Amino acid sequence: MLVSLPTDVLGLIFQLLYDQWFCDYHPKFRRSRPHFSYERCAEEYLVALSCSCRQSRAQTLPWIFREVYNWDSSRGRVWPESLWPYFKIVHIRDYTVQTDLQPWTRRKLDLSPETVRSLSMMPFLSKATIRLESSIPSDLLHALSQAPSLLCLEVHQARFDGTFPSTALAFSTLETLLISTAGFNTMVKQDDIDPGKQAANVASLLTAVSHRLTELAISGDFISCAFTAIKWPQIRRLAITDHPPTQPTPVLDLVAKMPQLRDLQVVYTTGLTHDPSVFPPIQLGDNTRRVLSDSCPLLSSLTLGNVLSDDLIFAQLPPTLDVLDLRAPVDPYDPDCGFPRGAYFPLDQQITQAALSRMRYLSDLKELCFDLDSFVTAPFIEHIAVVLPHVEILEFDVPRYVFMSSPRRFDEQNRDPALLVALNRFPRLQHLRIAMNFPRKYWDPECSREVTAKWFLLGVRSLQTVSFASPKHLWSVGYKIAGWQEWDHGVIHFRVPTPTPPTRFIPSRS
Repeated sequence: MLVSLPTDVLGLIFQLLYDQWFCDYHPKFRRSRPHFSYERCAEEYLVALSCSCRQSRAQTLPWIFREVYNWDSSRGRVWPESLWPYFKIVHIRDYTVQTDLQPWTRRKLDLSPETVRSLSMMPFLSKATIRLESSIPSDLLHALSQAPSLLCLEVHQARFDGTFPSTALAFSTLETLLISTAGFNTMVKQDDIDPGKQAANVASLLTAVSHRLTELAISGDFISCAFTAIKWPQIRRLAITDHPPTQPTPVLDLVAKMPQLRDLQVVYTTGLTHDPSVFPPIQLGDNTRRVLSDSCPLLSSLTLGNVLSDDLIFAQLPPTLDVLDLRAPVDPYDPDCGFPRGAYFPLDQQITQAALSRMRYLSDLKELCFDLDSFVTAPFIEHIAVVLPHVEILEFDVPRYVFMSSPRRFDEQNRDPALLVALNRFPRLQHLRIAMNFPRKYWDPECSREVTAKWFLLGVRSLQTVSFASPKHLWSVGYKIAGWQEWDHGVIHFRVPTPTPPTRFIPSRS
């Protein structure tokens, strides 16, 4: 009876089985390992179903083989050609870290020429991820550039100081590109890299794909002077992450040739693990009279990290900005042990308030997000209401606030009636999102998320929903699958947790 169901119903069932491993089984390992080091075996539940009959096998094959790894390439084996039409996501690595009884077991993988060549002949391959500890081979880049349906390419722990393809790279369908220094254990740059050769190779790759890319996430390590000379006629979303560029470059120069840009994220870590007590800020703006809307008239969303309140960028924001996200500096990787350490410096409320005071001209801002070192106070909320009165979505992250560390309960410490009065100063406020730690409901029922959500909904007349989540800085290091729990005036709704990638707009479940 199962195989006789309509195709769309079967698709939903297979999707649930496909995601079951990721949602239920995998969190056992996420608490002790970086989010990108595991190798998912999502087909585990589907394989059993495929053994029931020939019909179910035929219907589950596209799901079982939609995401594959090159685990057997070191043995000279290549995926059977009959399975290539099912491949949608392929992960290329030179080491494997499998989630078995010994989750930290590493095994060397050698890329065979046959495996590399097969990538260009997979008709429906839409996404490829590369994680190599050596330089990327030129034949691998060339083969991927010939893939007829490749939409997304992710290069993690990237190293581009090897031989670059002598022929032109086609990438005729590529829309999304991610290049990151973050690897299995760390995002610290390797010492033996040839910086000049790497900069030239990255510039050649970006030049080859710039005219068709719509989304780009790139570590500042790979941004050179050549980046500002490249034209990006189609790009809509740009994220600059990890370390800042070797040569400091104002943000306005980086986006000067991106007329279609709508979402910009500039979030540097600056290597906080080297000295957590000192984190030098990066000057994102300059002292010219330019504003971001001069070169990016469609820009509507901006995310800034590791920025001081006196940064000149706050005088260069477009007046029509809809979303502003101010993040605390964070470097989640420890280069010594490889575990997510979470070196994190939440923003002081006074510093954040000083930064907001310089943005009074953003009176039409609709969404405001920021990280704080303590729970919000009524004076802080009132200040935001004066500066940005038309905010519709307010979100703040309180990573260091842990209820169990205080003898007082939430209602005694934070349910201040003045806070509700301050929130009522936003006539259009509809959604309130708070990322913080809560105690278990059975430890303190009156301090639960449900009770707190009702307190906000009853006290703020314009609110439509209240959402809670774990501290957001933990999302990027894999402690918990990121997801919001949402309440409204009627029935309690739970939004299914979904993984949050290092960059907001480029999904990665590799």
